[in-house]
Amino acid sequence: MTNKRNKSGIYGKAIKFVELREWLNKTFTLEAYDDPKSSISLVDDKTLAISSPMHIARFVYIAPFVLAFWGLFFSIGSSFWPSEAEIEVAHEMIEINQTKRERGQLIEDQFIYYDAMIGEDGKSSLKEYINAIMTYGLETSKNGLYRDFIILVFLFIISLAATILFLRIPRMADLYFDRQRQIVYTWRNGKVAACHFDNLGYRETVYGLDLYLYREHKKKQYWPTRVTVQPTGRVHFNTEDDSTAFMSQVFNFMDKGKSAVITGDRFERKPARFYLRVDKKPENFEQRV
Repeated sequence: MTNKRNKSGIYGKAIKFVELREWLNKTFTLEAYDDPKSSISLVDDKTLAISSPMHIARFVYIAPFVLAFWGLFFSIGSSFWPSEAEIEVAHEMIEINQTKRERGQLIEDQFIYYDAMIGEDGKSSLKEYINAIMTYGLETSKNGLYRDFIILVFLFIISLAATILFLRIPRMADLYFDRQRQIVYTWRNGKVAACHFDNLGYRETVYGLDLYLYREHKKKQYWPTRVTVQPTGRVHFNTEDDSTAFMSQVFNFMDKGKSAVITGDRFERKPARFYLRVDKKPENFEQRV
């Protein structure tokens, strides 16, 4: 048994997870807690479950883009409405226009533009503003309106697509360690992924731990698949100590049971919220595992 950690990076080769058992038992001792304070979502007599990092990752990687696109959309969309300063200027120009009318002077197109912009109620509206630009505005104003409209449509499509993507991502299934059967399993999009605990592969990366199971495959029956685990439940800043503590908790549970991980009879964390759908457990799951 070697005490060298498998920190080979995202392109490195995976090794068996159980090769760490002896080294961890000799060098690291972890007490049981009321709350495991990690990505562990369930501990009972039979099972220890690890929540998917997608719960946090979608808010870190996807949500900022969704908010940014909608922010740009509303920012550019606001240019279709006249500002308070423009309305104030329009009223001043109308007063000048009225004075010229009383004197019988020639009324310039720009004064007609301001009349059309604020309308009869003097408050202006989106329809009146656009109509004033298209009918009496300068060519530069018209071109700017066309440009903003095209950009606005493009941003709306992108924002809507990003929002749909964010909402349609299902709540991923947890990764389960079954102590009684000594197996590890999960599922993705109707496909079961599982392996015996002794055959579980692992690799440490800057993002956490990559665990390797065997997933159902149409042509090859079973195929290796990667399941990423973030020991602290955070997307970033998972340190070597965090990974060590997490791996020690897993071995403690599989070797000694729940009393080595939690002080209570059962621990269960509330599931992640704000999902429109859940990645449902496949049919005939137990038989397929």
